[in-house]
Amino acid sequence: MIIVQKSDQLEGKNTVLTMGFFDGVHRGHRALTDLVLQRSKELNLSSAVLTFWPHPRLILNKDSHKLRFLTTLNEKTRIFSHFGFDFFIIQEFNPAFAHLSAEDFLKHIVNSYNVKHIIIGKDHRFGRNAEGDFNTLESLSSKYQYTFEEVGIIEQHDINISSTKIRDALNIGDLAKANEMLGYPYLLTGTIESGSQIGRKMGFPTANIRPIDPLKLIPAEGVYAVMLNINGRIEKGMMNIGTRPTVDKTQQQVIEVHIFNFDNDIYNYRIDIALIERVRNEQRFPSIDHLKAQLEIDLVNITNILSAYNSNNFENYFITLPRTTVL
Repeated sequence: MIIVQKSDQLEGKNTVLTMGFFDGVHRGHRALTDLVLQRSKELNLSSAVLTFWPHPRLILNKDSHKLRFLTTLNEKTRIFSHFGFDFFIIQEFNPAFAHLSAEDFLKHIVNSYNVKHIIIGKDHRFGRNAEGDFNTLESLSSKYQYTFEEVGIIEQHDINISSTKIRDALNIGDLAKANEMLGYPYLLTGTIESGSQIGRKMGFPTANIRPIDPLKLIPAEGVYAVMLNINGRIEKGMMNIGTRPTVDKTQQQVIEVHIFNFDNDIYNYRIDIALIERVRNEQRFPSIDHLKAQLEIDLVNITNILSAYNSNNFENYFITLPRTTVL
């Protein structure tokens, strides 16, 4: 997959294109992406997905302080590459672009990225003040020489799948619901840092994780069964998100992972974490010994949970990607 960061870099290829922010690249989005890939083969065109960066709310200052992402730009790029797209277009979203009318928006997209067929989701809006919709797409198709179609909203248990609903589920600790809507385990990407070494003294050495993107959504505090990707090596472990109330009075939230049967020096390494199951809430224990006893129970429970997970099938847990080329 080729990452396109500027206009007119598609090597003259004509495209089938879908567009949106695609936070989470969830099962609802897959209806769009699968159809783009299908139509590109049928029409003998290249497949392209266009997303915006930074998020429009950051530019338009619409509650931007509340903004948290399900997927970072890098994670999103890797997912679309895994799907098999030819082009991943990162359209800079700035005040000038935000001011484009719906027609000027379409004109820019079609001419810049050689678009011959456009696929959008139901209720998708575009252009200044979100004035453009499917009717706009239809009315301008002859003028700008493209065909078009719309994909309906995907439902799960009579609930529309959306990025907002996934964020809500993660915030209350309903990881199972979030993962089902995503279609893959929720992912955290971070850098491994040294910690207080308290876990090591209890026989549970942990790696502290600093998320790469500060706007990445951190799920509800608690203990999780996780799969880990460390430089291509797939491991199993248990993760705690919380303030460690038994051993730390600062109330500062930390993310720490105990990797099973692992004692390598991996400080400053990048780590990908797939959240498989949320096991319990974080809690305060009356003593370190009580905490250690609970960790022993967690270890048994999480080992059983992860016994069904085979590292040879890591593609099912990590939406890993082929190498990409940046233009």
